[in-house]
Amino acid sequence: MRTASVIVDLPTRQTNQPFTYLIPDDLLDFNLLGHRVRVPFGKRNLMGYVVAVGQSERSDFQLKKIESIIDEKPVLNSEMLKLSEWLSNYVFSYRVQVIQTILPNAFKPKYLKGLKIVDQVPEKIKENIFLNNQEIEFLPKNYTSEQIKVINSLIRQGKIVQTTTIQKKNKGKKVKVLSNNLNDNDIATNLNKKSLSDSQKKLLIFLSGHRDGFFQVKELAEILDISKSTILTAEKKSWLKKSEVRMTRNPVKKIAVTKTNAVELNSDQKKVFNSVESAITKNENKTFLLEGITGSGKTEVYLQLIEKTIAQGKTALLLVPEIALTPQMIRLVKSRFLDSVALLHSGLSDGERLDQWEEIRDGKIKIVIGTRSAVFSPLTNIGLIIMDEEHETNYKQEGNPRYHARDIALWRAKYHQAVTLLGSATPSLESRARAQKGIFKLLTMNHRAVSGAKLPDVSIVDMREVWQKEHADNDFSPTLLKKIEERKENHEQTILLLNRRGFSSFVMCRNCGYVPRCPNCNLSLTLHMDSHSLKCHYCGYEEAIPKKCPVCGSPQIRYVGTGTEKIETKLNSLVNGIRVARLDQDTTKRKGSLEKILRDFGKGNYDVLLGTQMVAKGLDFPDVTLVGVINADIGLNLPDFRSGEKTFQLLTQVAGRSGRAGKTGEVIIQTFNPDNYAIKLAADQNYEGFYKTEMSIRHIADYSPYYYTIQVGIDGPDQFPASRAIDEVAEFIKPKLAKETIVLGPTPKAIAKLRNRYYFQIILKYKKDPNIESTLSELQTVFGEKLPKDIYLSIDRDPVSFI
Repeated sequence: MRTASVIVDLPTRQTNQPFTYLIPDDLLDFNLLGHRVRVPFGKRNLMGYVVAVGQSERSDFQLKKIESIIDEKPVLNSEMLKLSEWLSNYVFSYRVQVIQTILPNAFKPKYLKGLKIVDQVPEKIKENIFLNNQEIEFLPKNYTSEQIKVINSLIRQGKIVQTTTIQKKNKGKKVKVLSNNLNDNDIATNLNKKSLSDSQKKLLIFLSGHRDGFFQVKELAEILDISKSTILTAEKKSWLKKSEVRMTRNPVKKIAVTKTNAVELNSDQKKVFNSVESAITKNENKTFLLEGITGSGKTEVYLQLIEKTIAQGKTALLLVPEIALTPQMIRLVKSRFLDSVALLHSGLSDGERLDQWEEIRDGKIKIVIGTRSAVFSPLTNIGLIIMDEEHETNYKQEGNPRYHARDIALWRAKYHQAVTLLGSATPSLESRARAQKGIFKLLTMNHRAVSGAKLPDVSIVDMREVWQKEHADNDFSPTLLKKIEERKENHEQTILLLNRRGFSSFVMCRNCGYVPRCPNCNLSLTLHMDSHSLKCHYCGYEEAIPKKCPVCGSPQIRYVGTGTEKIETKLNSLVNGIRVARLDQDTTKRKGSLEKILRDFGKGNYDVLLGTQMVAKGLDFPDVTLVGVINADIGLNLPDFRSGEKTFQLLTQVAGRSGRAGKTGEVIIQTFNPDNYAIKLAADQNYEGFYKTEMSIRHIADYSPYYYTIQVGIDGPDQFPASRAIDEVAEFIKPKLAKETIVLGPTPKAIAKLRNRYYFQIILKYKKDPNIESTLSELQTVFGEKLPKDIYLSIDRDPVSFI
């Protein structure tokens, strides 16, 4: 008997294993490996993924049969099947959750509940409920309570049964198109008719030169500058033939670029290129860490290494940490390689993402650019994987499965015997420590690529002195404000960083000190003037701005703190005629808005680009000669051992946006902690100094990269049951771990309540512990069955944040 091992679409501990199904006769000659299939599971049908095919000689039990396949082509190749198995164990996740993460959203099934008549039922029931059908889709909201009672009674009697059907979501988009229906003689005959209008002549002449094309009505009208009615009339005359074709939704094709060629590399760039190119040519599985100062030309090195990889018949994957970096990067790559490029990120529609994914799977694409999830793109024969800004925490998935794109990149590079290149001006301490040990090969670029370009001059402004002199809260120091005005007058541009969106950090009653808080998260609400509301940035809760204090009734409501929205308003009032573009989550919600803001700023339509950390990374605008940091202290004192590192990286990165095209650059950092080591070393662009200082602090505190870290969490809707559960987790794991492993907690998380759930944690720190993998796997199994349904256990390997 030929059998298939199937992972069913049901993420629970009990179903986290392959189930064996019999392959039906009509599918015996079909290779089912990697396919989605419909299978019976209990009393319902589920979708599943075939992860293995084999033979079974056992006859002591009856196997259920696979009902049918869902797709013509497999959705998982052999590499992705192996990756899903490894990753689910590595990050302590269910395998089906990993598979769903690997695949585009369009592959997630939609289950439709139904009712089916299997015995005699009264005619009234058949007529009123089943509408004279044998089987119907069942949505309880469409029926009265009396009808529901009747349905339940008939189910208990066995006269009708509940059914489940799987709706295929990944259908290609079909559009109605028109094509030429005339031969050359017909066109010539019609052109000789005197009754023809100018628009009709235009259309006929166009058809004579486009015998095989397909065009939509709107598209054809725009091309020929004629009315839609002319085209519809031509269709009625049978000049045009209507049909349906599948339209490939390709976001890359919409981007217009001019072809560019490789430029001469400088000595720093050549050294890096030669080292990596040698490994690519020799098919060596090597990992390089490229530490290159901002503006050193890392992107040009990436492009030339990709070109070398493609020339050898291999494919390349280029990862960027967030969507804000994709518009510039995709233009640079497309201008060099034209149509062999695909784009994958969460900002695409499900349809666009599906079509890009299928083009990659079918071998039509050589280069993939994307954010974190693009690391799963179905490229084959990979020769090079590049992670730009490798230090960014956005590469870590915070939800389940909690993977880091770097780990996936290294796994895939090993699988393909490929090269991995990790690039950053400020590498993560973990990667830099690996390079120090020789696990990664360290490469450096210490000079800016543009001839004569130097790192910008950086000044630190002590805001304590500014406040003392002006005797008032002020977001702009006189120095920064003067420099912004100078840039505007000189037709140069400024980037301003404030890593907090909204108008004010919170609202407070001056009389009694009351601060409105989110009822779901117990965090202060942020004031947004554009929507005249208070918002929670964690769960999305929103309420009106109070006119009076709900506690004491005082009208003395004060807006405390500063966000990007307030800075925009204030800058417009301080500098006459200044044009400000704001870049944060509030202004980039609408599709295409991010690209438009960056494009308009690049064209010089704005004097200032103001934003959150989006503006700090990878952006390259030649007219930007000033960078201002409104408040460098945001994030510095958070309860996270990486707060100093993140502050240093953010300040160094944003400073690097200034003076990149040979013009003299300047950076103004405003801070209330001018003597902090992270701020001072970022001002000096001194990564090596920061690395040594921070590593000594981490060594004393027993933190990464000296120790591995795992966060075990419990969350639930009620505080006390969740608290008891984390205590039980601690009692379970402590005796099983090595004596040298440090166990911190259990304690509430830094944000203890979020979205009406209470969060608790245990932190494990270890160098070597032979018991830790088995202990956590056992914990997951035991507590997966033991915990109530509304209390969840999570295990996060190498967390990037403890907030």
